[in-house]
Amino acid sequence: MIAISLTALRARMKSYFDLVSSAYEVIVAPRNNREEDAVVMMSMREYQSLQETAHLLSTQANRERLQSALRQAASGETRSFDPGR
Repeated sequence: MIAISLTALRARMKSYFDLVSSAYEVIVAPRNNREEDAVVMMSMREYQSLQETAHLLSTQANRERLQSALRQAASGETRSFDPGR
């Protein structure tokens, strides 16, 4: 994560956009000298990943299924999957 001023962002906007897009960097630009007013810039891929994670964890049933799957994987209780079948 990189914290920069709005002035610095304006001066090198293309460079920062390239950095966000190619290196999955997250940029934080403060506004009004208050952290809660800051703006966060991230790639669309990063944003979609966060949205997917939020969706997967949005219900108790989903959380329990994911925890169960993690326990099974950790204990070696897995099986092969052949998509051609």
